[in-house]
Amino acid sequence: MLFAYIARAQTDIDELWRRIAFSVLITNIDDHLLNHGFLHETGELWQLSPAFHLNPSPERVCEFKTWISENAGPEATIDGLMSVVRYFNISPGRAREILSDVERAVATWRTKGRALGVTDTELDQFADAFEHAQRDAARRAIQ
Repeated sequence: MLFAYIARAQTDIDELWRRIAFSVLITNIDDHLLNHGFLHETGELWQLSPAFHLNPSPERVCEFKTWISENAGPEATIDGLMSVVRYFNISPGRAREILSDVERAVATWRTKGRALGVTDTELDQFADAFEHAQRDAARRAIQ
């Protein structure tokens, strides 16, 4: 079984679910299997690699090359993500907790951008990547 080779399987599964939520909420247009990896930890054990290659885009609808599920299809939605919590062995309450954490973090995108020296004009150009219907769906899902 694959999970026998993952050092902290449920921790990594929770993290993968968190990353999918983040991708939905930032309109990540570059989600595919090559952007998810594992690092060798010790012996036969592996761990999920740090997140990398995330590309928010204000100009496109968020669709994943790696579908959330066969039923959800390529469209990256909070409803689709919430529909698969059982596949991740995550309780609905834990899923809402993770989604709440991610939504709160994404809500600070302008503040974080300014702290990094991004101008308001530049931030405005990316607003649609961060402010959209899926953010509203996330807020509804966590209530």
